[in-house]
Amino acid sequence: MSDISTFMLNSITGMQLTADGQYLLIHGDQPTAALHRSVLNDLLVALPNAIEHADRAAHNGRETGFALHCQGWEVGRLDGMGMVVIRFRLSANAGLSFSLPAGQIPYLLQALGGVVAAGEARASDVTLQ
Repeated sequence: MSDISTFMLNSITGMQLTADGQYLLIHGDQPTAALHRSVLNDLLVALPNAIEHADRAAHNGRETGFALHCQGWEVGRLDGMGMVVIRFRLSANAGLSFSLPAGQIPYLLQALGGVVAAGEARASDVTLQ
């Protein structure tokens, strides 16, 4: 079995998909990294968690949270299904969608209403919209 070495990437200068859509190419300060499309969902889940943990380590364990900046949103329903889709438009026109059972929408509305009604003072570096 061959030795596994760590690939250290300290900057990203660009990203692109291969013509067949099979790989995301990440260009940076090292040779180009190629990520197969089958690992992109796992990477999407891992990155926010890694960002929070790295930020805690950098700030001596202080509890921190991570939120992506959203430029817009839309809500829809999947064709003939009991699932509602909430899609957030992020920077550079990227989109991130979540689906949840339609029965959970009243609880989501209740939670959002509670946040709006609370009017609690928030940390200076956090803005909820």
